[in-house]
Amino acid sequence: MKFITIVVLTCLLALLAPMNLVAETGPVNGTVAETINAGGYTYIRIKESDVWIATTTMEVSEGDPIEYSGGAEMLDFHSKSLDRTFESIWFVQKAGIPVQDTSQQTAARGHAPIPEGTPRDAAIAAPAPGSIEKLDGGKAIEEIFADRAALNGQTVSLRAKVIKVSENIMGMNWVTLQDGTGTAPNDKLMAISSEMVTVGEVVTAKGMLQNDVDLGYGYKYTALLEEATFK
Repeated sequence: MKFITIVVLTCLLALLAPMNLVAETGPVNGTVAETINAGGYTYIRIKESDVWIATTTMEVSEGDPIEYSGGAEMLDFHSKSLDRTFESIWFVQKAGIPVQDTSQQTAARGHAPIPEGTPRDAAIAAPAPGSIEKLDGGKAIEEIFADRAALNGQTVSLRAKVIKVSENIMGMNWVTLQDGTGTAPNDKLMAISSEMVTVGEVVTAKGMLQNDVDLGYGYKYTALLEEATFK
């Protein structure tokens, strides 16, 4: 639990001091298809990509052009204020209505209170059932979730495909793994590691399983693989 304790302390400190956000990526331009204000955030669905983004409260309406950059993606993020879970949502560093006249000041932008981090690659398709052979002596993701109470605090190993990597979130790399087993949302396992892997490759992962982890800022995990190593 050492790493979890450090992460929780980091989140608490984030409430008291400005965040050291990542360098900007983008900007990305689109059109507002839907917008919701709740809990100090503005949630915006982008028409062109059907992607949800979130930033601190700002004035924006359906049909407005929108420009955003930077930030990190949260998977299965549950908003308490909306009582709604987003399968995927980007908490962006900067967002605003683009200013056409370059002599004017740039649009007002929001800064979301998120840890530093940016995805390494876009998510790819999940492996088909039966396409990844179970590790000899290891566990399938379906088994990990089914036996998570007994496995809590234990070291587990598995063979799985790397679906997404988010780098340098609170100093670690967050790796989403799937092996074609399990039923959503318990068909993917998040692994936290200082090591880097490539999206799309099949790896052998090993780490300590922790259950029902709530790190704040929407970081909630039924099961989480800590201090993961990969082969």
